[in-house]
Amino acid sequence: MQRPFSNVAVKRGRSVRRMFTWVLLALAILIVSYFGLGLYVATRLTAPSNEPMAATPASVGLKFREVSLRSTDGVRLSAWWVPKKGASRAVILVHGWGGNKSNEQILKTAPIYARAGYNVLMMDLRGHGQSEAVRRTLGYQETRDVRGALGWLEKKGFGPGEIVLHGWSMGAATVVRSAPGTGVAAVVEDSGYADLPLLLNRSLPENSGLPSFFNFGTMLMAKVFLNFDAWAVVPYHQASELAKSGTTLFIIHSTTDQTVPFEQARLFRKADPKAAFWKLEGYEHVDSYTAPDYREKLLDFLRELKAKEAA
Repeated sequence: MQRPFSNVAVKRGRSVRRMFTWVLLALAILIVSYFGLGLYVATRLTAPSNEPMAATPASVGLKFREVSLRSTDGVRLSAWWVPKKGASRAVILVHGWGGNKSNEQILKTAPIYARAGYNVLMMDLRGHGQSEAVRRTLGYQETRDVRGALGWLEKKGFGPGEIVLHGWSMGAATVVRSAPGTGVAAVVEDSGYADLPLLLNRSLPENSGLPSFFNFGTMLMAKVFLNFDAWAVVPYHQASELAKSGTTLFIIHSTTDQTVPFEQARLFRKADPKAAFWKLEGYEHVDSYTAPDYREKLLDFLRELKAKEAA
């Protein structure tokens, strides 16, 4: 005859197993929900943003041609080409996140380069403006776009040492990451981030509406499913490479930038102590072009660059 306590033990064992099963199920649901929300946020934030053109170079007195080029991985890119007869130098102007080649800071900067004797290429990065509507990756895949633009200029006869890369915000981070090994003459980074993970840890909760606890899940899902490794976008590493190779870097940043904090400019300066550095006060993100001395600051940099090359 079975003893009563045996039945009790069996019931207790079943109860423990059921509880363990429910705990595992709840844990699985929490994990799936955590990473599912991360993937949703990453998918939404990296979706294409093909905003219409606000203006063209004609609005600032420049004659231009619409051109099409390809990134190094085959993405179709739209650009405006402002040729300068007899000029051997060129600049590539690169917009920021959510912008395009018609952004005011680009159209206000293009004539400065043109009058300084540069051919000007204004491009839409992937997933922006009139370029192919593929996913945006905050400077991770966009380096392929800038490299594609460099290849386009090379086919037109421009050597790397005759080219300047100039970018704003995400475009600034992208041109810094794109430059090492290319031999470009100089890089101008305006309001760019030197450490994307550091920036995202601060800004992702604002953009996603989720607590910072979800940052890791969002970034991991972007890496696993969307071919976007945010942890790899640390442009101050490339700034250090530029310093070692002797490529000239110009850092422009305002202490009151609320989008990309000034600490990011300090990281660039630490990586390249010899970089030209214009510290502004009282200007918003990528608004340096509105400063009264913007034109002269940029021209002074180009004159110094020319003198360095002649030396």
